[in-house]
Amino acid sequence: MQDGARFFAYATWSIMISLAIILFSNRFLDFISEPGWIGTVILLAFGFLYLNLTFAAVKRYIRKVPAPTNLHMLLAFLVFLPPAAWIIIFAEAITTTEILIVAVLALSCGLGMVYGNRAGIKARYEYVQALKERQKEAASNSQ
Repeated sequence: MQDGARFFAYATWSIMISLAIILFSNRFLDFISEPGWIGTVILLAFGFLYLNLTFAAVKRYIRKVPAPTNLHMLLAFLVFLPPAAWIIIFAEAITTTEILIVAVLALSCGLGMVYGNRAGIKARYEYVQALKERQKEAASNSQ
Protein backbone atom coordinates (compact mmCIF):
# COMPACT_ATOMS: atom_id res chain seq x y z
CA MET A 1 0.00 0.00 0.00
CA GLN A 2 1.69 3.15 -1.24
CA ASP A 3 -0.27 5.66 0.77
CA GLY A 4 -1.02 3.86 4.02
CA ALA A 5 -0.74 6.97 6.19
CA ARG A 6 -3.13 8.86 3.94
CA PHE A 7 -5.65 6.00 4.04
CA PHE A 8 -5.32 5.85 7.83
CA ALA A 9 -6.09 9.57 8.06
CA TYR A 10 -9.15 9.28 5.81
CA ALA A 11 -10.36 6.18 7.63
CA THR A 12 -9.95 7.88 11.00
CA TRP A 13 -11.91 11.01 10.16
CA SER A 14 -14.56 8.99 8.34
CA ILE A 15 -15.12 6.77 11.35
CA MET A 16 -15.20 9.73 13.74
CA ILE A 17 -17.71 11.69 11.65
CA SER A 18 -19.81 8.55 11.18
CA LEU A 19 -19.87 8.02 14.94
CA ALA A 20 -20.73 11.66 15.57
CA ILE A 21 -23.64 11.51 13.13
CA ILE A 22 -25.09 8.39 14.75
CA LEU A 23 -24.66 9.88 18.22
CA PHE A 24 -26.56 13.04 17.30
CA SER A 25 -29.17 11.40 15.09
CA ASN A 26 -29.86 8.39 17.32
CA ARG A 27 -32.84 10.03 19.02
CA PHE A 28 -34.51 10.63 15.65
CA LEU A 29 -34.31 6.97 14.64
CA ASP A 30 -37.25 6.21 16.93
CA PHE A 31 -39.47 8.24 14.59
CA ILE A 32 -38.78 5.91 11.66
CA SER A 33 -41.34 3.44 12.94
CA GLU A 34 -44.00 6.20 12.87
CA PRO A 35 -46.65 5.57 10.25
CA GLY A 36 -47.00 8.10 7.49
CA TRP A 37 -44.57 10.46 5.87
CA ILE A 38 -42.61 11.40 9.02
CA GLY A 39 -40.89 8.03 9.29
CA THR A 40 -40.16 7.96 5.58
CA VAL A 41 -38.65 11.46 5.58
CA ILE A 42 -36.42 10.70 8.57
CA LEU A 43 -35.30 7.40 7.03
CA LEU A 44 -34.47 9.12 3.74
CA ALA A 45 -32.65 11.94 5.54
CA PHE A 46 -30.61 9.39 7.48
CA GLY A 47 -29.71 7.58 4.28
CA PHE A 48 -28.92 10.79 2.44
CA LEU A 49 -26.61 11.91 5.25
CA TYR A 50 -24.55 8.73 5.06
CA LEU A 51 -24.62 8.74 1.25
CA ASN A 52 -23.07 12.21 1.26
CA LEU A 53 -20.49 11.30 3.90
CA THR A 54 -19.39 8.21 1.97
CA PHE A 55 -19.40 10.10 -1.34
CA ALA A 56 -17.23 12.89 0.08
CA ALA A 57 -14.77 10.54 1.80
CA VAL A 58 -14.33 8.28 -1.22
CA LYS A 59 -14.09 11.15 -3.70
CA ARG A 60 -11.48 12.99 -1.65
CA TYR A 61 -9.48 9.80 -1.13
CA ILE A 62 -9.55 8.68 -4.77
CA ARG A 63 -8.72 12.17 -6.07
CA LYS A 64 -5.08 12.07 -4.99
CA VAL A 65 -4.37 8.36 -4.79
CA PRO A 66 -1.16 7.64 -6.73
CA ALA A 67 -2.40 4.47 -8.48
CA PRO A 68 -5.81 2.88 -8.99
CA THR A 69 -6.89 1.03 -5.86
CA ASN A 70 -9.90 -0.70 -4.35
CA LEU A 71 -9.40 0.75 -0.88
CA HIS A 72 -12.45 2.93 -1.41
CA MET A 73 -14.53 -0.17 -0.63
CA LEU A 74 -12.86 -0.52 2.75
CA LEU A 75 -13.36 3.19 3.38
CA ALA A 76 -17.09 2.87 2.64
CA PHE A 77 -17.27 -0.17 4.94
CA LEU A 78 -15.59 1.83 7.71
CA VAL A 79 -18.25 4.53 7.31
CA PHE A 80 -20.98 1.85 7.47
CA LEU A 81 -19.63 -0.14 10.42
CA PRO A 82 -20.05 2.26 13.41
CA PRO A 83 -23.72 3.18 12.84
CA ALA A 84 -24.66 -0.39 11.94
CA ALA A 85 -22.99 -1.68 15.10
CA TRP A 86 -24.61 1.09 17.14
CA ILE A 87 -28.08 0.27 15.82
CA ILE A 88 -27.70 -3.47 16.38
CA ILE A 89 -26.03 -3.25 19.80
CA PHE A 90 -28.40 -0.70 21.32
CA ALA A 91 -31.61 -2.19 19.92
CA GLU A 92 -33.75 -3.80 22.59
CA ALA A 93 -34.87 -6.35 20.03
CA ILE A 94 -33.98 -6.60 16.38
CA THR A 95 -37.19 -5.72 14.59
CA THR A 96 -38.01 -4.85 11.00
CA THR A 97 -37.31 -1.19 11.79
CA GLU A 98 -33.68 -1.90 12.71
CA ILE A 99 -33.29 -4.16 9.68
CA LEU A 100 -34.74 -1.40 7.48
CA ILE A 101 -32.40 1.21 8.95
CA VAL A 102 -29.34 -1.00 8.43
CA ALA A 103 -30.49 -1.85 4.88
CA VAL A 104 -30.92 1.84 4.01
CA LEU A 105 -27.54 2.54 5.60
CA ALA A 106 -25.88 -0.20 3.53
CA LEU A 107 -27.54 1.03 0.34
CA SER A 108 -26.52 4.61 1.08
CA CYS A 109 -22.91 3.71 1.78
CA GLY A 110 -22.82 1.51 -1.32
CA LEU A 111 -24.19 4.24 -3.57
CA GLY A 112 -21.85 6.80 -2.02
CA MET A 113 -18.94 4.47 -2.67
CA VAL A 114 -19.85 3.90 -6.33
CA TYR A 115 -20.59 7.51 -7.20
CA GLY A 116 -17.74 8.84 -5.06
CA ASN A 117 -15.31 6.54 -6.87
CA ARG A 118 -16.55 7.77 -10.25
CA ALA A 119 -16.31 11.41 -9.20
CA GLY A 120 -12.89 10.81 -7.62
CA ILE A 121 -11.53 9.23 -10.80
CA LYS A 122 -12.79 12.19 -12.80
CA ALA A 123 -11.30 14.65 -10.28
CA ARG A 124 -8.00 12.73 -10.32
CA TYR A 125 -7.85 12.97 -14.11
CA GLU A 126 -8.49 16.72 -13.95
CA TYR A 127 -5.91 17.08 -11.17
CA VAL A 128 -3.26 15.22 -13.17
CA GLN A 129 -4.01 17.29 -16.29
CA ALA A 130 -3.72 20.54 -14.32
CA LEU A 131 -0.46 19.30 -12.81
CA LYS A 132 0.94 18.51 -16.27
CA GLU A 133 -0.11 21.97 -17.49
CA ARG A 134 1.70 23.61 -14.57
CA GLN A 135 4.81 21.54 -15.22
CA LYS A 136 4.80 22.50 -18.92
CA GLU A 137 4.31 26.15 -18.00
CA ALA A 138 7.12 26.05 -15.43
CA ALA A 139 9.44 24.33 -17.91
CA SER A 140 8.70 26.90 -20.62
CA ASN A 141 9.17 29.80 -18.19
CA SER A 142 12.52 28.50 -16.97
CA GLN A 143 13.94 28.32 -20.50
